Amino acid sequence: MFNIGPGPLIFFIFGWLFALNIMGLADRVYQFASRFVPMIGTSVTLRIMGGIWIFVGGTLVTLDLLS
Repeated sequence: MFNIGPGPLIFFIFGWLFALNIMGLADRVYQFASRFVPMIGTSVTLRIMGGIWIFVGGTLVTLDLLS
């Protein structure tokens, strides 16, 4: 019915998970990633990034639905 690729949906869904810190996802991802790579900021940085991903994912989903 709708021809939506998985990329925009992943951005949209993970954006909500990070921004709202559902099940402590932003905190757990930050703790896991900081063991392997140097990280700048805190888990709040991931929550801000999640807010941006909501906008980007929502825009891409809307454009996919309109095309």
